Amino acid sequence: MPPVTRHQLKKTGLKTEPYSKENRPLDRRAALLDLVSNNGAKTSNKLEIVKDDNSTKTDKTCKVTQQKIEITQPAIIKKPETRSSIKETERLSLNSSEDSNLFKSTLEETVASRNSAKSDELYITAVDNTHSSSLEINHSELYHSAALELSVNSNEEEIFEIDQASWNNFIYVGCYARDIMKYLRQREDHFIITDYINKQPEITAKHRAIVVNWLVSLQEMYGLNHEVLYMAVKLIDLYLMENETLQNKFQLLASGALLLATKIDERGEPGFPYDLVKHSKYIYTEEELFLTERELFRALKYDINVPLSYVFLRRYARCMKCQMILLTLARYILECSLLEYKFVILKDSLKAAASLYLAFKMCNKEIETKEFFKYTDYEVTAINETVIELNNMLHTQSSNLSAVKRKYSHETFFKVANKSLLSNSKLTFD
Repeated sequence: MPPVTRHQLKKTGLKTEPYSKENRPLDRRAALLDLVSNNGAKTSNKLEIVKDDNSTKTDKTCKVTQQKIEITQPAIIKKPETRSSIKETERLSLNSSEDSNLFKSTLEETVASRNSAKSDELYITAVDNTHSSSLEINHSELYHSAALELSVNSNEEEIFEIDQASWNNFIYVGCYARDIMKYLRQREDHFIITDYINKQPEITAKHRAIVVNWLVSLQEMYGLNHEVLYMAVKLIDLYLMENETLQNKFQLLASGALLLATKIDERGEPGFPYDLVKHSKYIYTEEELFLTERELFRALKYDINVPLSYVFLRRYARCMKCQMILLTLARYILECSLLEYKFVILKDSLKAAASLYLAFKMCNKEIETKEFFKYTDYEVTAINETVIELNNMLHTQSSNLSAVKRKYSHETFFKVANKSLLSNSKLTFD
């Protein structure tokens, strides 16, 4: 460890010892003692007062001259060289030669290492450039081969412009986006919800709306992803379709569904079971919450890759290059439909397409039916009834269940909840 300097001692606030003979290093003290004993220098300072003859008595000036210091140097006595001294001299000379050779070899190794490092850097950059160029070639070849395969296998299908722009993007995965959406459309058939509310002994559609409204407020409070909210509501409906639940256990089921949904679609760590218990006014414990979560997971047979209407909506809006305010309005319409039980039996892709179409009409934006069918695979005539039902829902919203409207009345969501509504007579389906 290097010694502590006085400057460092000042910074740390420690007191420094005076630099005297006693606290000098021992090697320096020994060197000074040897120097004094060997030389034995004697100095004599003689002061002479020289009176100037030419000066007057009134001046009374004198000049003080200091005699030069005479240092007597002792005679150097040469001692006869012994074998040990000769060997010592040879050893030192050998060590010096070895040190010089070692120093030279070290310099050569340093230069060689620098050259090798530069060559390694050049090699790495060359490999990276070659690799990137090969990747670009592979990506371009991948794109052209995929386009050729699509053109050969299907004359009607084409690559969307938005997918072509993000073909090599590993986040948007334009090369797989369309296949992923096809897979989700196929998975929809496995998660179709039938009418279950009449089979429940105590739960009604109003109870369901109250619980979903509570989940919306929790999602906004904790800043969870929108996918978490949609997933939680979907898990509740899937569970109630096959299992009976009492009214006093319904909020516990919703909390378990939200906790499970955060582990599926939340990017960060969920970990708020105590907060769920707290906002439920301690009507259940954390142990009961974890048991309900596991029971829900087993009831779904661990199949949780559920297609969500929110995912379809974002895909449609991205392909049609919608503005953010229009997409936010469509999200508001779709999120309001979560509270309405009558939309449970509809497919998620259908609800997403109808919400986007109604948002286009509310923003007075023109939309071509061919383009709409191209990106959503839904004809306008197939969604007109759903669009009308969604529009009626906006006109008949309950003031007691206003979590969604309060959420989308904020500036962050462009205050789309305050937008003027359309009458059914002004809805056109061209």
